[in-house]
Amino acid sequence: MKKKRIIAICAVCVILGVAAVLALTGNRGNISNVNRVVGYSALYDENSINEAFDVIEKKFAKDFEGCTLTELRYDEDVENKFAEEIEKYHKENNQELIVVLSTFDTDEKGGDGGFNPNDTYTNWQWHLVKTADKKSWDIINWGY
Repeated sequence: MKKKRIIAICAVCVILGVAAVLALTGNRGNISNVNRVVGYSALYDENSINEAFDVIEKKFAKDFEGCTLTELRYDEDVENKFAEEIEKYHKENNQELIVVLSTFDTDEKGGDGGFNPNDTYTNWQWHLVKTADKKSWDIINWGY
């Protein structure tokens, strides 16, 4: 009888543990099928752009509950569109700035409630700067 009770208690603990993990990770932003568009850039190589994309995906997965990231884009058109802003930021702050555009979808709740339900957001901007050691990117702003 004691053996059955111990097995039952262990089974309950395992079920509760699995439920806790699912509850903590299940509602995060979905980054499973992101289309990464890396085009020509006069400022950054493909590796540096992909590093910026990695930082954005990590932030999206953590903080964009109920949303699905579908595209990240940095190419010559994006670079040209934000050229003045990039140059001005560099002059004023002595830091590299990259502006990445993204597209994402929201669920029936509007993500965490901060977006329109069942909507697609295009040209969502992510502003990132190189860290002081110039080894990685930090997000400093996002939105329209």
